[in-house]
Amino acid sequence: MSYPDITTAISLWQESISGNCSWNKEKSREYIYHTNGVGDAAFKIAEHCGMNSEKAYALGLLHDYGKIQNEKESGIAHFIYGYNEMLKKGWDEVAKICITHSFPNQHIDFARYPKYNQKDLQSAQDIISTVQYDDYDRLVQLCDMFFEGTKKMSITQRIAGIQLRYNLRKTQTDELEKYALANKKYFDEKCGCDIYKILDM
Repeated sequence: MSYPDITTAISLWQESISGNCSWNKEKSREYIYHTNGVGDAAFKIAEHCGMNSEKAYALGLLHDYGKIQNEKESGIAHFIYGYNEMLKKGWDEVAKICITHSFPNQHIDFARYPKYNQKDLQSAQDIISTVQYDDYDRLVQLCDMFFEGTKKMSITQRIAGIQLRYNLRKTQTDELEKYALANKKYFDEKCGCDIYKILDM
């Protein structure tokens, strides 16, 4: 398994920002804020709980690399595109995180992901059924929950934002909230403090 050093990760991240020419300024700003925020949050939490903080930063920064392409135009989900592109570049741990950050439950309930086509969801299921989630998967899943648009927020606020953005019922996001809160509790205990304090929330 492998992942890029911070310099290379930032270069790949910059590539992903400039790669999607369909973004307007607002979408580009949101992507930059979100991915940079996830990377920074993952770094800070990893530092507090004895994980490799540089690895956590690289994985957090690149978890949405697949958004380098327009999902609507290509018909390919960002998690599948990111996974394939990172494999081509030789970064298997980043490829893994591109998939796992979207699916805290390794047994995907397709009905909970109406935005994506069945083919991509089945591909994701086939991939994650062959891997074991580790603390880096859980950490990026958690940090992904703290940033919506250009705002940092709590898990509860982020869930409400997801419901509104995708016009979902609470029953469609209750599992996501359950896993996010479980991940927060896990890292609170691992760090020996409330991680919201680490992130100035």
